[in-house]
Amino acid sequence: MKTCIYCRQKKEIKKFSLEHVIPQFLGGSQAPDSLKTRDVCIDCNSNLGLFVDAAFEKDFMVFNQLSEVAYSLFDPKLTNGLPFRCMGICDLSPPDMKADEVCEYWLGPLGEQVFWVRPHDDQKYWYTGGNPRTVKKIRSKAYFMFSNRTLKAPEISWNAFKDVFIGKKVDKIMCTIVDGADPKTIEFSEPNELDLKRISYFQSNCSNGQERKNKVSMYIDFDIRFLAKLAIGLSYVYFGKDAIVGSAAEELYKALWFKPNDEKPKIKGAGAYNQNDTFLKQECGVDFGTTISLIPTNGHIALNLNINRKLNWLISCTESERVSPDLVDSLGFGKCFILVKPLNKVIELSLGELLAFNDGAVFNSELEEIKNKVNAHRGFFANL
Repeated sequence: MKTCIYCRQKKEIKKFSLEHVIPQFLGGSQAPDSLKTRDVCIDCNSNLGLFVDAAFEKDFMVFNQLSEVAYSLFDPKLTNGLPFRCMGICDLSPPDMKADEVCEYWLGPLGEQVFWVRPHDDQKYWYTGGNPRTVKKIRSKAYFMFSNRTLKAPEISWNAFKDVFIGKKVDKIMCTIVDGADPKTIEFSEPNELDLKRISYFQSNCSNGQERKNKVSMYIDFDIRFLAKLAIGLSYVYFGKDAIVGSAAEELYKALWFKPNDEKPKIKGAGAYNQNDTFLKQECGVDFGTTISLIPTNGHIALNLNINRKLNWLISCTESERVSPDLVDSLGFGKCFILVKPLNKVIELSLGELLAFNDGAVFNSELEEIKNKVNAHRGFFANL
């Protein structure tokens, strides 16, 4: 028997599985093994992944900032597809759309359009792409339209169409005539009678520059549970089990299992919506990925999460007195992990080294190599 670090229940060893403390959507699969653990039960691994990690990843701001990283590192020589950007729920009502469905509007790298008719979930209303459990169980339909620019670089559109909606029960329907290639080879379905009616509808309403009115839903507390989960997980793997007990830890656990009507947990820190100080946002991150920092400060170890120098969160991870002095000393001024998911890279360095790099005072070959790739091919799109 052993105890799960998230639900804190004792279970048989066979009911535990590998947990990426830094989730894979941020690039955690490339993180060092020291940031992974097998002290998480299968139930927590699955459920918290679906409803805590996903609640954060599928937030409109987070989702599109993570997509921006992929665009900034685009290389036309590579065949991996660029992500579509979600533009929210559109005002269209295609034929025979059910009362509990919505039409979600997505834009591709060359202005391609996708209209995803999917189930709506009142509880997960802010999730880009809907409830992750629902879209894995209930089959839905997405309708794809090429743009005029597709003819100038058809392989980019093709690769983007190929890679979208992987792992979801989505019938991909092509609304555009394709010459010289078969959409079935990238898992498109043959349109049925309903699809043909909808194709005609989308072509009439969306192919002549018509104005669309889209709605984006936001949930102000979307990040509470995720930040608590990340803080608990990192405290445990980096500092040991003593770091996830005590009064500060209890507030993190309240946050981890927080429900909308619960009293707000008393966690020290600041979220993306209420940080007036831009220093952390600008200096504790990079323009091309996610940066996670552990910083000793005022009797606490702070966790700073930075995405693309556009979004930043700061949260108390654990109390310093619960961490051995040697481990606190090993952090120095602070310890950083820079995750660049499109390149499958994780770079470890001190906070001092990151600040010096961002200030231009110190040369870091790994960071400089990636920095030189950022926007190196932005002109490719402008010149099409």
